[in-house]
Amino acid sequence: MTTNTTAAPSLGLAPHDVHAVTANDVRRFVYTWFTLFEHRAPAERLAAHLTASQPLSLTFPGAEPLRDIQQFTDWYKQLLANTTWNFHELSGITVELAEAASYDVSIDIGWQGAVTEDSAWPTNLPERRFHFDVRQRWQVAVHPGSAQDDPFYIVNLVAEPL
Repeated sequence: MTTNTTAAPSLGLAPHDVHAVTANDVRRFVYTWFTLFEHRAPAERLAAHLTASQPLSLTFPGAEPLRDIQQFTDWYKQLLANTTWNFHELSGITVELAEAASYDVSIDIGWQGAVTEDSAWPTNLPERRFHFDVRQRWQVAVHPGSAQDDPFYIVNLVAEPL
């Protein structure tokens, strides 16, 4: 069985190779990424979807860019320590083939949750809850493997308030 490592755009037609990555596979990855946050997955599960072989840049509102997996892990641990739950309502997802094995993704997110009693994180709703609208732009690279194995990693992520 051969696996295709070349990204193929999903243009409403089935790929020629059933293992080839399509834009719908990237959309599935987007939902998987946010589901891991919502279920408070171990940091390693999320870090496995970040590039280790290319320069990494993750930029969230009000923070300096995160440039490596350890910085992301530290940031994520702070997220877990300061929130009791969070949920991401995703909309406006666009996926465009950028190069042979890379996609550009844009997602509008309604991020909501609650902060812990001792947290200094901002809230904008009663009962220590928050709701912020954010747009994230990602560069997602495809590494060798079958599309069914989620062969994606985030190279660049920029989150901006809407």
